[in-house]
Amino acid sequence: MTARIVLFALEDLRARHASALPPGADPRHDTAPFRRFRAALLDLAAAAATGPAELSMWWEGTYNGYVLAVAAEPAEALEALDPSPACPPDGERVAPPRADRYPLARVEPGRAAVARDPDGATYEAPFGSASGHFGAPGMRRIP
Repeated sequence: MTARIVLFALEDLRARHASALPPGADPRHDTAPFRRFRAALLDLAAAAATGPAELSMWWEGTYNGYVLAVAAEPAEALEALDPSPACPPDGERVAPPRADRYPLARVEPGRAAVARDPDGATYEAPFGSASGHFGAPGMRRIP
């Protein structure tokens, strides 16, 4: 199945949502900015959805720059989504989602809920200084 994949530049995510970081918190680990972005994106997705859809996410890029890829399946269910109020997109494509994606949300017209893995955990993406393999931002599993 193909998905609508919207790309959000890490630097843009940081600039738009960094104020959500509590004073003294480590931006490499605290996910408050991600939670603010996710809430804004899910509100927009619920308003734009024309049918049920699943959102997933992953990081793409190199040490020169990263983007958070957010995939909507099926693509048609969120054709009308304009994610700009949550964060200006850096690009988008229609393609199959990555096999190693993380669950983000389940959306239907007028409603969105954070998705959970089979064990009930959610996933969040820190926007702080890159801290993973070769500088990749990484994902945090939240039990």
